[in-house]
Amino acid sequence: MHLKDTTTGDIMKALDGLLHEVGGGSSLALNLVALTTEDEREEVEKAASFAAQEHPYRLILAIPRDLDAEEPRIDAEVTVGERLGSAEAIILRLDGPAAAHLTSIVLPMLASDVPVVTWWLLDPVRYGLESELRSFADRRITYSARAADPVQSLYRRAETYAAGDTDICWTRISLWRSLIASAFDGVTQAVEKITIKADDDDPSAQLMAAWLHTRLGVLPDVVDTEVERNSEHLPAIASVAFTMAGGETMEVERKADGTTVLRQAGLPKRRQTLQGRTLGQLLAEELRHIDPDTAYRRVLDTFQEQYQAERAGA
Repeated sequence: MHLKDTTTGDIMKALDGLLHEVGGGSSLALNLVALTTEDEREEVEKAASFAAQEHPYRLILAIPRDLDAEEPRIDAEVTVGERLGSAEAIILRLDGPAAAHLTSIVLPMLASDVPVVTWWLLDPVRYGLESELRSFADRRITYSARAADPVQSLYRRAETYAAGDTDICWTRISLWRSLIASAFDGVTQAVEKITIKADDDDPSAQLMAAWLHTRLGVLPDVVDTEVERNSEHLPAIASVAFTMAGGETMEVERKADGTTVLRQAGLPKRRQTLQGRTLGQLLAEELRHIDPDTAYRRVLDTFQEQYQAERAGA
């Protein structure tokens, strides 16, 4: 159902009517409020549709449109099911002051008694929306890799961190972290040196370095490397190599086709395929955890300290 130049009240009446037609409201796991652009709307809808298979939710998709318009305007589309699967969906296109007062527009649309997750696919700083939708959300998901300056964007996330914050760039390295952690099973020697070959402008590579520093107490050397990827949602990491106190080495290397090889002294090579996951798969993983991610907080603090040290020494 499409509504032109509408109000919050009329939007909720339309949603109630559609829910009545399909037999009443469904059991919702959460509210998902997503901020995106018109160009990325289709990608967000596809990701949201996939994630809704695991987490039935009410999706409120907000698209800032003409920010310079003098008069506020809301155009909306309201759906139940249809192309967005099991989600109840409200798609908002916002002009002028309507975009600037996004929180007051969205609050009455939230389903009651379930958590609220906000997801910025766009760069909130660029659109002047960094403070919007933060105060009432149980979890906030950003995607620093989509910003004009990805590493600086991640640093801003560290500066403004609140419990419940996370970033898709952290989710992108969960498979890498699992692989490396399993490789250390049975390793008793201390690590003396870590070398990461990666695009040093990739926030995921920076988070990987901070995670290893946090876990092993060794500051990795990040060697800026052009990394060939078959998905933008892959971290731009080519390899992670470790040198132990006794001189033994261990390396995890990912090739362009996704083949990942673990080389470890005294053991045969181990191979597996590490392909890029879709945005929907990454979103679904994040939505499995509503509680604050304490591991991410520790890693983000470590990244912030290192980033500040590098800037001070520049």
